[in-house]
Formats: sequence, structure tokens, C-alpha cells
Amino acid sequence: TGACKRLTVDFKMYVQEKNELVTKLQKLVESKADSYDIKKQKEFLEETCAVLIDTHGKLKEAYAKLDQLLSAAKENEALAEMEEIEKAAAQLRSTYDALTPKKKSEAKAPAPSKRNTVSVFGSSRCSPEDKDYALGVELGEGLAKGGFHIMNGGYMGSMEAVSKGAAKVKGTEIIGVVVPTVFPSRKNGNEFLTQKIEAKCIEERVAKLVADAGAFVVLPGSLGTLTELIMAWNTAVLAPLSGKKPPPVIAFKEPWEDIMKSVATKLCIPKQLLDMIVFVASAKEAVEKVAESLLV
Repeated sequence: TGACKRLTVDFKMYVQEKNELVTKLQKLVESKADSYDIKKQKEFLEETCAVLIDTHGKLKEAYAKLDQLLSAAKENEALAEMEEIEKAAAQLRSTYDALTPKKKSEAKAPAPSKRNTVSVFGSSRCSPEDKDYALGVELGEGLAKGGFHIMNGGYMGSMEAVSKGAAKVKGTEIIGVVVPTVFPSRKNGNEFLTQKIEAKCIEERVAKLVADAGAFVVLPGSLGTLTELIMAWNTAVLAPLSGKKPPPVIAFKEPWEDIMKSVATKLCIPKQLLDMIVFVASAKEAVEKVAESLLV
């Protein structure tokens, strides 16, 4: 129980620190403070989020181990009444509370929910030898270690890569939204999926990936990925009209930054709307940006 207890305290401390940094950053932006001060505050926030993600992953692993030990002990009548077992049970409940985000007085279950699910879009064409495939594996593992579940298109390429990376972290749900009527030769999706959802058409598939996630990460891709990026972006743009918080849209700088800036320029889209897409240069940065928005 020692590891769980220590990590629970650390996790709660980093969550509080992250929230305080977010509040301070918002005040700096609203007061139009010096750009250097804002930049440094963002760096502090990114560093804290990185530590928070790492601590969350370790806490999740410690929780799983303690849960297994406690379950085994309860099956042994000679051990079931021991004081140490009761203490372990109390620590397990405390750890569960720390891992489970709360909203007002209601605790959310640790199962996949919109809040802790990230939809990842990318190319179906990259192979395991490609750098984009390796990028997908790194991203999937990073998101899973941060406590997030994954949704994607369920097939090969970047979808398989992200699924493969996420599968390295036990307990991560990897949901693939497949379209057997459009891709009959692709059968049941990649081997790393823990759950498969069948859509009737491409439009339904993209709508599902957008509607059921709390954040979007867009890897390098082509026409299909561009369509998904536009859908995710438009969802974020329209969210405030119905009183909702815009979901974070995170896209890799290469190739999307130049493309989306060109689209915004040609269509006279205001800069504040383009700024709703956060462009990143690495998988680590993408995970940190997701955590800044979703991990509370």
C-alpha cells in the first residue's frame, strides 16, 4: 500500500499545482501581461503536466497491482479478516478516488467516457518501417500512460500504430470505429483493439469519432485525415454556441500548420478560430496539450 499512498499524495499535489498554474496563466492573458511572462508561465504549466502524466501512469499501475493483491487475499479466509487487509482496502478506495475525476458531487467511473477518451486521426497508408508509424506508437503509449483511452478508425497505418502503443499500457481501452461495408477486405480491424464499433458509412464513422471523444489529435495523413481535422475543428468552433467548452484540437505541425493557415487565409477565417487548433512538433508535446485540457 505504500506506493499507492505516496503516489496518491503526489498526484493530488500535482493536480492542484496544475490548476493554480492554469488560473495564473488565464489572468496573465486576460490582463495582457508581457509576452515573456506568459511564455514562462506556459513553460511552467507544460513541465507540471509532464510530471502529472508520469505520476498518473505510475499510480494507475500501482492501483492495478494493489487491486490484484487485495482480491487474492480476500479469497483466503485466514487473511480476509486481517487488519492489514482492511488498511489495504481503505488505501485502494483512496487511490480510486484520486484516479477518478469528479464533477461537483458525482464521481465518474474509470471506464471510457467522453472526458477521458481521445480520438486520433491519421494515415492508413504508413507501414511499420515509416517514421509516421513510430510517431503513432509513441503517441498511443504516451496517451495511455497519461490515463486516456483511445478511439481511432480501427484499421492499419497510423490507426494500428496508435493502437499498438496504447496496448502497452494495461487497462487502456482501444476503440476502433470500422466500416465493413466500405472496407470489406480489411475484416475486423487491427489486432490491438479492445472494442470494435461498426459504422454504416464513412460519414457515420467520422461523426462517431468526433462525438464520443473529449479531445482530438491529428497525425500526418492525406485527404481522409484532412476531412477529420476539419470536422474536429468545426466541432470546436461551434461548441460555444451551445454553451459548451470547445474540445482541444491538436495537430502535428508537419503537414497541417501550413495547410490550415492557407485555408484560413483563403477563406478569410478569423485568427481566433484558427488558434483553436494547437500545432505540435512531437508526440510528447501532443500528450501534454491533451493533459492540460482534460486531466483535472
